Amino acid sequence: MANQQNSLRYDPRTLSQAYFELAKRWLIAAISAKFLVFIFGILTIFLPIIPGYAPFIITIFSITSDLFAWRSDMIKSTSEALLRKLDYWNSFGWAMSKAEMSDLLMRSPSNLYKLAPSDIVGEEYFASKEGVGAKRAIENIQESAWWSKHLSERMGQYCFAATCILIAILFGVLVLSVQTIAGSNTLTNIGRVVTSSLMLVFSLGLFRFVVGYYSFSRKAGQIEEKIENLIKLQTIDDTEAIKVVQEYHIARASAPLIPSWVWKQMRNDLNEMWKKYRQ
Repeated sequence: MANQQNSLRYDPRTLSQAYFELAKRWLIAAISAKFLVFIFGILTIFLPIIPGYAPFIITIFSITSDLFAWRSDMIKSTSEALLRKLDYWNSFGWAMSKAEMSDLLMRSPSNLYKLAPSDIVGEEYFASKEGVGAKRAIENIQESAWWSKHLSERMGQYCFAATCILIAILFGVLVLSVQTIAGSNTLTNIGRVVTSSLMLVFSLGLFRFVVGYYSFSRKAGQIEEKIENLIKLQTIDDTEAIKVVQEYHIARASAPLIPSWVWKQMRNDLNEMWKKYRQ
């Protein structure tokens, strides 16, 4: 058991997945802090017993949320950089140097590997059977782009639906309140709640997520189509392959993180479709 844990701890692919999981957790913490800002703000509207230093508490939650989001972005950057190196390693055989490996391990928490999803540890990351080289590189990126296209599209749909439902509920509450409540103070408070809720939509970045997911899905689809055209040429040089790899990873680096639960939800179907129709 100890040998297995050490092998996982020193496995760069496992660390890459663990870093992504860590970045997602910090992002969840940042979003949760923003919800706390919203909830505490609502309480100050309806509960006059909330102390006068409530604005300071809200400010602390807001700053905490920004710090958590910044931490998530920093870890995501590390994750993406490591993933690029691993993709080049798998595609072209460009192994990470001992210096890079030692720096990575020294800067990583000793138990970080435990965050990696246990059901993917040790399995083949890519399905390509080609030897290292340009052909394997574009096949690997084609597979990644295909997965990213569908995962991002699904997340874009979820975020768009959540945004529309939330806005519809808020406007419905506002209209119903205006028609049924006569008290001006109550109407004022409800108006504040609805306004705060709409601000929460923008504060959480739901519109940014919708645009980000759909943009990445579209870009991944374009890269996948470009690779299809390259494969038809039969002869592919390293320069063209490297360009495609870089283009994909640049688009990926600027895209929002995809939650693990979406990946788990779609994983079996995507694997089955890839093996049956694309491999």
